[in-house]
Amino acid sequence: MNPANIVDCLCDLVKNNLSLHSTSDISSKEREIAQHLCETIVTFNKCKRVEYEEETTLDLYEMSNDYESEVDDTTSHDDDSSEADDELESEEKEREGCNVKGYSLEYMKEVVAYADAKDSSGKRRRSWKTVHHKYKKVPDQAYISRFRNYIEQQGAREKSLMVHDIDIKRWGLKAAKEIKLDEFSASDRWLRNFKGRHGIVSRRILNTDQVGIEKEAHSTRTLSFGGEKKTFGTVASKNASTHSYTVQPTISLDGKQVGPILLCLQEPKGKLGEGVKNKLFKPSNVVITCSASGKLTSSLVAYWRDNCLLPSIGGKCLLLSDSWSAQNDMSLYDKANCQNKHITRIQTPQKTTSDLQPLDVYYNRQMKNFIKRIYNRVALDEIPIHMYERNNIIKIVSLVHNQLSAPIFRQMIRYSWYASGLSKTDPTPFFNINEVCFPPITSHEECSVDNCDDAVLITCAFCSEKFCFHDFFVNYHFHD
Repeated sequence: MNPANIVDCLCDLVKNNLSLHSTSDISSKEREIAQHLCETIVTFNKCKRVEYEEETTLDLYEMSNDYESEVDDTTSHDDDSSEADDELESEEKEREGCNVKGYSLEYMKEVVAYADAKDSSGKRRRSWKTVHHKYKKVPDQAYISRFRNYIEQQGAREKSLMVHDIDIKRWGLKAAKEIKLDEFSASDRWLRNFKGRHGIVSRRILNTDQVGIEKEAHSTRTLSFGGEKKTFGTVASKNASTHSYTVQPTISLDGKQVGPILLCLQEPKGKLGEGVKNKLFKPSNVVITCSASGKLTSSLVAYWRDNCLLPSIGGKCLLLSDSWSAQNDMSLYDKANCQNKHITRIQTPQKTTSDLQPLDVYYNRQMKNFIKRIYNRVALDEIPIHMYERNNIIKIVSLVHNQLSAPIFRQMIRYSWYASGLSKTDPTPFFNINEVCFPPITSHEECSVDNCDDAVLITCAFCSEKFCFHDFFVNYHFHD
């Protein structure tokens, strides 16, 4: 590639398309543009391969077609004067500084409603001069389009509605249609540039909660004989039925489990010996810790933050959690303690957890129901295994968390947010644990594993294969 040929061709193209008769001094802006052109040619010259792409974009700083016809055709500038250059630079700087943050949403709505008013024939009733005369705080007619766009986008955020990339694309296409920009396609590259110019970032909205689970979870209901005055139940270990461990799952607004689940075991001395650690079952989706009570402490909240939350999020997230005192220390969420990530925590008011926290409203019940199903089968079939042992607790927590991460449960997790009133999008119908993993129609079927005639315990939420207790739990049926 010969740069001299490029320069010659460029000169010919400019001469043929522009009248070059100016003798004014070279302005700083002109010198800057020439410098950028030079750098571009140098870059092309260094490249071994060049791909040319053409895209029609939507620039919200440009004047809307609504008022193009109102520009005074008699207005002119002396192209040869330096004053024209200075005015052009000033105009460009004004556009660069064009910012709607100085206006309230109510004021913008009022301006747009006044400007968009139409007569009986469907034509706009007012010119830009009329609009500007009434609203002198609006310096340029380009602001009308910006106000209109802001009302749709930021208006949604003012109402705490969830805005996603597809919404910005949809609004962009709508704005392009209004100004008859038919070639505009709202591409991914346009979206990235738009979000960059306006400081828009994607922020994950998460909910986390601590859930206590008995070491031997048992059902509080059973079939019995009518008229029976007393109904008794048995457990493998009375101690295990009165002691518990704690798990801390995290879910996102888009219906996913986030990161590994934290498991806090109950250990009499509040720590695990080296011999015990070496024999622990260590699944990839469980972070294991312990305490004397089996409950979390403020130091373990920091441990959850460092090992479960931070590795699983981007630069920013909004975290919703309850008013439990151990997680109320705001220094836990300072950027200095969060690998320079920005975490904004919102606390649910006291005594509202059961109504406002998505995990408590629906998800936790599903998780506990899953665990009880496993425990009940072990008890009813008298399977020779102690589910309250460390490695079995770890294994069941891992398998349940893994099953709940299946795509089929995303709508169910979204429902947790909807049922708590934090999302306006109703995800119903959806499938819950009983419908997917424990449908009654499998009660008479046999395990899908070859040469296994044991009764089915569970239908896998990922592969829909049916497994008995041994092939699901003992052989650890886990999907990566």
